[in-house]
Amino acid sequence: MAKVLFFLLLATTLLADALELPLRSIESVRSLSHEEAAKRHKVELEGTVLFVYSKHSAIILHDGTGSCWVGASSPLNKNIKYGSKVRVTGATYVDNSYLANIRGATAEYLGEGSIPEPRVARAEDLFAKWIDTQWIQMEALVVGTEEDGLAFTLVLDIAGKIFKADVPFEPDSEKRAAVLMQRRVLFTGVASTVVNDSRQMTDRHFLIPSFDQIIPIKTKTSEMPPPFRKIANLLQSDNSQLDAVKVEGVVTQNRKGRFFLRDETASTLVYTFQEDIYPPGSRVVVEGYPGVAPFRPILRATKVEISGMADTPVPRRLNPHAGIQPKLHNEFVELDCEFLGTVRAASKRTILQCRSGNTFFESNWTKSDTETIAPEPGDTIRLRGIYEVTTISPIPRIEWANGFRMHLLDNEAVEILKKAPWWTFNRLLWALGIALAVISLILVWTSFLRRRVAIQTKIISRQVERSAIKDERQRIARELHDTLEQDLTGLSMQLENALDEIGMVNGPTNRSLSLVQKMLRHCRLEAHASVSDLRNPKLLLKPLAEAMKESLEEKAHETGVSLDFLVEGEPLILRSTTQNHLLRIAREALNNAQRHGKATHVRCNLRYSLDGVTLEVEDNGHGFDSTQPPPVGHFGLTGMRERANKIQAHFFLSSNPDTGTKIRVYLPYSSPEALPIERKFP
Repeated sequence: MAKVLFFLLLATTLLADALELPLRSIESVRSLSHEEAAKRHKVELEGTVLFVYSKHSAIILHDGTGSCWVGASSPLNKNIKYGSKVRVTGATYVDNSYLANIRGATAEYLGEGSIPEPRVARAEDLFAKWIDTQWIQMEALVVGTEEDGLAFTLVLDIAGKIFKADVPFEPDSEKRAAVLMQRRVLFTGVASTVVNDSRQMTDRHFLIPSFDQIIPIKTKTSEMPPPFRKIANLLQSDNSQLDAVKVEGVVTQNRKGRFFLRDETASTLVYTFQEDIYPPGSRVVVEGYPGVAPFRPILRATKVEISGMADTPVPRRLNPHAGIQPKLHNEFVELDCEFLGTVRAASKRTILQCRSGNTFFESNWTKSDTETIAPEPGDTIRLRGIYEVTTISPIPRIEWANGFRMHLLDNEAVEILKKAPWWTFNRLLWALGIALAVISLILVWTSFLRRRVAIQTKIISRQVERSAIKDERQRIARELHDTLEQDLTGLSMQLENALDEIGMVNGPTNRSLSLVQKMLRHCRLEAHASVSDLRNPKLLLKPLAEAMKESLEEKAHETGVSLDFLVEGEPLILRSTTQNHLLRIAREALNNAQRHGKATHVRCNLRYSLDGVTLEVEDNGHGFDSTQPPPVGHFGLTGMRERANKIQAHFFLSSNPDTGTKIRVYLPYSSPEALPIERKFP
């Protein structure tokens, strides 16, 4: 049962769609909402064509109930034109249109139709909803033309606002338009709406089927010759935009479709439809209608006659310190200023940014095809062109004028009076930057060189110092060898002779002389060791650890003692005198261990820490009581303490009978005798 109901519902829907009645009038189409029109309802109706778009791609159709746009699915029959009666079949359409229209249509030509009577529209109706795509009649002032390639476009002034009207091309379109220039007309056509992508109204334009629907309006004064007026007297209280006038003056600057005119009272802009370009200096008589424009009325010419040639117009000199000058609006002037740069440029149009005194302004420069000068920022230039007063106020009152711009024509409009100095601000900054970079490099190089020189100086000083020390040590060694050591040897020999002669006769004297002999022998050994150390260059050429290891191994080999030598930490270079004292302490400790302690094994540890260096010498000898003073004639311990005191190191002694002896010397880096002068810690 459910399936039967479903199929019945589906069949009913399909039948309703198949039997959907098409819309038969434009009024029914236009009354649809956007949502309904988007459903593409079928449309079948007959009507009269009011306007045919280019390439027969669309038409404006009127069926007695209203008008709407009809887009064709393919190009329409060539017989279809303005006034044709057609039968249209299509669907509703709303995208990018103000109200619902018809699209995807086919049109069948039925013959000639009946043109409806237009509805009269006034200025207040221009943006009313009802006027969209309707057949209307309005008054307007024809003020110009444009050509966009699709139609001949008239520029209309309706109640002071500019609108565009498209007229299909005709063989004599330009001639027929020329007759209408600057004249009030009554036109009949279709009011079309311009919308954005949200279907919001943004403007209005008109579609006029032909020039036959544009009728000039005759005024009371149209049959009377217009009176002469001075430019400064246009649109005063005794005349209006509807009153034709004559103005005589000299052309100061010209362009296609317009020129600037000067008489003895002021200057103004003249719009003309004629293709003729009136060269500057032409004396002309202009007939036309004055028009409202900011700061000075303009003139819309209906007729221009050349009455002669005057001298080349001389630009009026503009005082750069006079501020804004509204009286010179539209005047041909000359101004000296500073060129600042180009804001933007088109193919032949360049916008120059300039400064005159404390006033900044822009100049629109239209150049010719020939080569032209190119000013650079900072140049002093002379401009010759049209002076235009500007304002940011919505009401162009004279007291609210706050700027001006100039309109320059041809290459002669710009003349370079003085080139900018080479030393511009940017170049000065570049030069300062380069100079600072060079100075910085020099300072860095100087600092690096000074460091290198200081290092080399220290190296040379150290080498000189070492060389001097070596020479001095050699000298002292010779002196000690030639004097002290030989004298001590002589004394020792004399004491031995004396002991032999005395013999055992006098016991106390014999013991005293024996003690003296021991002291002399110790002095000889010390003197000999000193001479040996002075002549040994190890401390001058090698690090302490390497020199100490080599010296102690040599001493151990002489005495037959087993030696373990260990270095810990990162070695630092110490003062040569300090290294000498540490080495002598280590040698003396090794010598004492063998001579007095009868040691067979000695361990020597040289340890470098963050705070200082420690020397430890430990043996396995007999040892002694370290609390008792050393025996008479033993000076080794005393000498080691004295050497430690000289370098401001801490001396420690630990020994007991039958336990061996341990000597430790700690030298902090903070000691003034520890490091070379250049390596001292703060």
